[in-house]
Amino acid sequence: MHRYLILIWFLMIFEHLVASCPSYNRKDYPHWIDLDKDCQDTRQEILVEENLGEILFKSSKNCRVMQGRWFDSFTAREFTDPRQLDVDHLVPLKEAHQSGAFAWSPSKRRAFANDLKNSDHLIAVASSANRSKGAKDPAEWLPPNQKYWKDYATSWTQVKIRWGLTADQAELKTLKKILGHDAELPDSSPEKNCKKVVRTKKQKILLTKIPFSCGKKRFCKEMKSCEEALFHLNECKRKNLDRNKDGVPCEKLCGENIQKG
Repeated sequence: MHRYLILIWFLMIFEHLVASCPSYNRKDYPHWIDLDKDCQDTRQEILVEENLGEILFKSSKNCRVMQGRWFDSFTAREFTDPRQLDVDHLVPLKEAHQSGAFAWSPSKRRAFANDLKNSDHLIAVASSANRSKGAKDPAEWLPPNQKYWKDYATSWTQVKIRWGLTADQAELKTLKKILGHDAELPDSSPEKNCKKVVRTKKQKILLTKIPFSCGKKRFCKEMKSCEEALFHLNECKRKNLDRNKDGVPCEKLCGENIQKG
């Protein structure tokens, strides 16, 4: 049985080398939710907040914005049709994930995705510009409107510092170029390699030899061995088995075995 522990542990280490953090999944960052239960989700709240003129709603309940007037800082253009606008996470969700958010609790990810307290966090911008930006950082993309670059870099920096997110060297170099070398900047750290690992055919065959299968077991007290706990953590995605997120499930069951291995 010990050889199965070694096999599972080897595969886990291999996958960690290939991907230094869990792959990004947009569903891990629930957004456009109705935090204050007034029928307006986060997107609608931003459209109302940033509207510069008369606003028209779809119904008397004022839940959905149909018309207004907005200035897009990315393109320096005005819009009256909200369908032409995206509400942009100034620091994109995927970029945040790779800059440290992958380690956050679900509640913190949800809070980041729907931050209405800080005006620099979510902004209404032209859909075309936002989709051109994607998940790029300032070293990879800057708004077409160059007059907005300093404000953009300032807001980017403030969001990252506020949420404890890091910046890679190319990102920091661009921020320093725009804001000056004396500006307060996020902590430096290489961007994490958050990619989904695709196993080889040989690895899949090896895993089929392991005498466990994903069933209804979900808790450490149900595991009969460390091998079984490792299998359920990595193959069945039972994340609750690894509460401290160190890669070792069920500490009382596995801690000593892993150290000896």
